[in-house]
Amino acid sequence: FVDQAEGHVKKSSYEVLTYGAKLAEQLGTVAEALVLGKVSDNLSTLGKYGVTKVHQVNNDILNNLDAQLYAQIIADAATGLGATVVVFSHNHTGKAVAAMLAVRLKAGLVTGAIALPDTTNGFVVKKSVFSGKAFANVNISSAVKVISLNPNSFHVASGEGNAEVLPLGITPST
Repeated sequence: FVDQAEGHVKKSSYEVLTYGAKLAEQLGTVAEALVLGKVSDNLSTLGKYGVTKVHQVNNDILNNLDAQLYAQIIADAATGLGATVVVFSHNHTGKAVAAMLAVRLKAGLVTGAIALPDTTNGFVVKKSVFSGKAFANVNISSAVKVISLNPNSFHVASGEGNAEVLPLGITPST
Protein backbone atom coordinates (compact mmCIF):
# COMPACT_ATOMS: atom_id res chain seq x y z
CA PHE A 1 0.00 0.00 0.00
CA VAL A 2 1.41 3.35 -1.10
CA ASP A 3 0.39 6.08 1.32
CA GLN A 4 0.04 9.58 -0.11
CA ALA A 5 -0.77 13.04 1.19
CA GLU A 6 -1.72 16.11 -0.80
CA GLY A 7 -0.94 14.31 -4.04
CA HIS A 8 2.56 13.18 -3.09
CA VAL A 9 3.85 9.74 -2.10
CA LYS A 10 4.86 9.67 1.57
CA LYS A 11 8.48 8.84 2.40
CA SER A 12 7.41 5.83 4.48
CA SER A 13 5.94 4.27 1.34
CA TYR A 14 9.39 3.81 -0.21
CA GLU A 15 10.36 1.63 2.75
CA VAL A 16 7.14 -0.38 2.36
CA LEU A 17 7.75 -0.81 -1.37
CA THR A 18 11.30 -2.05 -0.77
CA TYR A 19 10.08 -4.44 1.95
CA GLY A 20 7.27 -5.71 -0.29
CA ALA A 21 9.65 -6.27 -3.21
CA LYS A 22 12.14 -8.18 -1.04
CA LEU A 23 9.31 -10.26 0.44
CA ALA A 24 7.93 -11.04 -3.03
CA GLU A 25 11.41 -12.11 -4.14
CA GLN A 26 11.67 -14.34 -1.06
CA LEU A 27 8.27 -15.89 -1.88
CA GLY A 28 9.10 -16.31 -5.59
CA THR A 29 6.51 -13.85 -6.88
CA VAL A 30 6.29 -10.20 -7.92
CA ALA A 31 5.41 -7.11 -5.90
CA GLU A 32 2.63 -4.79 -6.98
CA ALA A 33 1.54 -1.53 -5.36
CA LEU A 34 -1.79 0.15 -4.71
CA VAL A 35 -2.39 3.90 -4.56
CA LEU A 36 -5.68 5.46 -3.49
CA GLY A 37 -6.60 8.99 -4.59
CA LYS A 38 -5.18 11.49 -7.03
CA VAL A 39 -1.39 11.73 -7.05
CA SER A 40 0.67 14.29 -8.93
CA ASP A 41 3.93 12.30 -8.54
CA ASN A 42 5.02 10.09 -11.44
CA LEU A 43 3.91 6.69 -10.15
CA SER A 44 5.91 4.75 -12.74
CA THR A 45 9.09 5.74 -10.85
CA LEU A 46 7.96 3.50 -7.98
CA GLY A 47 9.44 0.69 -10.07
CA LYS A 48 12.83 1.82 -8.72
CA TYR A 49 11.80 0.25 -5.41
CA GLY A 50 11.06 -3.17 -6.90
CA VAL A 51 7.37 -3.15 -7.82
CA THR A 52 6.32 -4.19 -11.31
CA LYS A 53 2.86 -2.62 -11.37
CA VAL A 54 1.16 0.26 -9.60
CA HIS A 55 -2.62 0.00 -9.41
CA GLN A 56 -4.41 3.28 -8.79
CA VAL A 57 -7.96 4.03 -7.73
CA ASN A 58 -7.97 7.63 -8.90
CA ASN A 59 -10.89 9.23 -7.10
CA ASP A 60 -11.01 12.55 -5.22
CA ILE A 61 -12.96 11.01 -2.33
CA LEU A 62 -9.87 8.92 -1.53
CA ASN A 63 -7.57 11.92 -1.07
CA ASN A 64 -8.50 12.06 2.62
CA LEU A 65 -8.25 9.10 4.96
CA ASP A 66 -11.49 7.29 5.65
CA ALA A 67 -10.31 4.06 7.29
CA GLN A 68 -13.50 2.09 6.59
CA LEU A 69 -13.58 3.16 2.95
CA TYR A 70 -9.85 2.47 2.53
CA ALA A 71 -10.27 -1.01 4.05
CA GLN A 72 -13.16 -1.75 1.68
CA ILE A 73 -11.26 -0.58 -1.42
CA ILE A 74 -8.02 -2.34 -0.45
CA ALA A 75 -9.90 -5.57 0.35
CA ASP A 76 -11.63 -5.45 -3.04
CA ALA A 77 -8.29 -4.77 -4.76
CA ALA A 78 -6.42 -7.49 -2.85
CA THR A 79 -9.14 -10.04 -3.60
CA GLY A 80 -9.38 -9.04 -7.26
CA LEU A 81 -5.62 -9.10 -7.77
CA GLY A 82 -5.07 -12.32 -5.80
CA ALA A 83 -2.76 -10.71 -3.24
CA THR A 84 -1.62 -12.98 -0.41
CA VAL A 85 0.34 -10.37 1.57
CA VAL A 86 -0.57 -6.71 2.06
CA VAL A 87 2.07 -4.41 3.58
CA PHE A 88 1.46 -1.01 5.20
CA SER A 89 3.67 1.44 7.00
CA HIS A 90 2.92 1.37 10.74
CA ASN A 91 1.97 5.06 10.63
CA HIS A 92 -1.37 6.79 11.15
CA THR A 93 -2.91 5.29 8.01
CA GLY A 94 -1.55 1.79 8.59
CA LYS A 95 -2.70 1.75 12.21
CA ALA A 96 -6.19 2.88 11.16
CA VAL A 97 -6.64 0.55 8.18
CA ALA A 98 -4.58 -2.65 8.68
CA ALA A 99 -6.77 -4.23 11.38
CA MET A 100 -10.01 -3.49 9.50
CA LEU A 101 -8.50 -4.92 6.34
CA ALA A 102 -7.37 -8.07 8.16
CA VAL A 103 -10.94 -8.62 9.38
CA ARG A 104 -12.38 -8.13 5.87
CA LEU A 105 -9.86 -10.55 4.34
CA LYS A 106 -9.93 -13.04 7.24
CA ALA A 107 -6.18 -12.49 7.32
CA GLY A 108 -3.52 -12.81 9.98
CA LEU A 109 -2.12 -9.46 11.13
CA VAL A 110 1.24 -8.42 12.50
CA THR A 111 1.71 -4.77 13.42
CA GLY A 112 5.09 -3.18 14.03
CA ALA A 113 7.16 -5.63 11.95
CA ILE A 114 10.87 -4.86 11.87
CA ALA A 115 12.28 -7.52 9.51
CA LEU A 116 11.38 -9.76 6.62
CA PRO A 117 9.51 -12.90 7.67
CA ASP A 118 11.34 -16.16 8.22
CA THR A 119 9.68 -18.53 5.75
CA THR A 120 11.85 -21.58 6.42
CA ASN A 121 9.21 -23.06 8.74
CA GLY A 122 5.96 -21.18 8.22
CA PHE A 123 5.65 -17.41 8.00
CA VAL A 124 7.23 -15.92 11.14
CA VAL A 125 7.39 -12.15 11.45
CA LYS A 126 9.66 -10.39 13.95
CA LYS A 127 8.04 -7.39 15.59
CA SER A 128 8.84 -4.82 18.21
CA VAL A 129 6.99 -5.09 21.56
CA PHE A 130 7.03 -3.28 24.90
CA SER A 131 7.85 0.11 23.33
CA GLY A 132 10.80 -1.36 21.46
CA LYS A 133 12.39 -2.94 24.53
CA ALA A 134 11.80 -6.49 23.31
CA PHE A 135 10.95 -8.50 20.21
CA ALA A 136 8.36 -11.14 19.43
CA ASN A 137 8.28 -13.68 16.62
CA VAL A 138 4.72 -14.15 15.37
CA ASN A 139 3.69 -17.00 13.06
CA ILE A 140 0.92 -16.12 10.60
CA SER A 141 -0.83 -19.27 9.40
CA SER A 142 -3.70 -17.74 7.41
CA ALA A 143 -3.73 -17.78 3.61
CA VAL A 144 -3.74 -13.97 3.44
CA LYS A 145 -1.43 -11.91 5.61
CA VAL A 146 -1.42 -8.21 6.58
CA ILE A 147 1.78 -6.63 7.89
CA SER A 148 2.45 -3.10 9.06
CA LEU A 149 6.13 -2.20 9.00
CA ASN A 150 7.62 0.00 11.71
CA PRO A 151 8.96 3.21 10.15
CA ASN A 152 12.75 3.37 9.78
CA SER A 153 13.19 -0.36 10.44
CA PHE A 154 13.95 -1.49 6.90
CA HIS A 155 16.57 -0.08 4.54
CA VAL A 156 15.14 1.67 1.46
CA ALA A 157 16.81 0.32 -1.66
CA SER A 158 16.26 1.86 -5.05
CA GLY A 159 17.58 0.78 -8.38
CA GLU A 160 16.56 1.05 -12.00
CA GLY A 161 13.21 0.42 -13.54
CA ASN A 162 9.74 1.72 -14.07
CA ALA A 163 6.47 0.23 -13.00
CA GLU A 164 3.43 -0.09 -15.20
CA VAL A 165 0.70 2.22 -13.87
CA LEU A 166 -2.78 0.76 -14.23
CA PRO A 167 -6.14 2.25 -13.27
CA LEU A 168 -8.09 -0.04 -10.99
CA GLY A 169 -11.80 -0.04 -11.69
CA ILE A 170 -13.09 -0.06 -8.14
CA THR A 171 -15.76 2.47 -7.29
CA PRO A 172 -15.78 3.70 -3.70
CA SER A 173 -19.12 3.15 -2.00
CA THR A 174 -19.92 6.06 0.25
